[in-house]
Amino acid sequence: MAFEPLNDVREINQMSTIESPTTVQKTRHFPFLAGVFIVVLIVAAAGVYTWYSLPSSCEVDAVEETSTILISQAKRYDDVYQSATAATQTSAVVPVAVMQQILMDTQQVAVPACMQTAKTELVNYMGTVIRAFLAYSAHETDATVRGLIDQSETHYANFSTELKEVKQCAPYCIR
Repeated sequence: MAFEPLNDVREINQMSTIESPTTVQKTRHFPFLAGVFIVVLIVAAAGVYTWYSLPSSCEVDAVEETSTILISQAKRYDDVYQSATAATQTSAVVPVAVMQQILMDTQQVAVPACMQTAKTELVNYMGTVIRAFLAYSAHETDATVRGLIDQSETHYANFSTELKEVKQCAPYCIR
């Protein structure tokens, strides 16, 4: 068989397809892994952004400022509470009204997420004391009033404990 020149382009194309080496198949793992990596990166970036941009973050300055406000509210409340203990059953109306206003003011205080439990305990303390005074004014039994006072003391102790714990763990509090 002698070498004959090719005269037609079609013959060249046909020959190149016949004599072509085996084709290598590309794997699809790389695009999949790249996609997973991009998704993980986006989720991580969103988490970091959320952690630092939320107003309820537990930065040390925010925790200190908020705890100062809550302690101030508790002191105002306790001052009125002390004067209310000297009141008679009928004259406790005015101090209780002032205590209710302080309670409502405390409920409006915006706190970081890590301090929500402390705020809730303080609000529960205030509300329970008010219920005790209302029970006293309504001439309910001493056992009922004493039970409410005991509950309020538990809430106050929980508030104090929670506030100390948050101050120690800030800014890395997860509550």
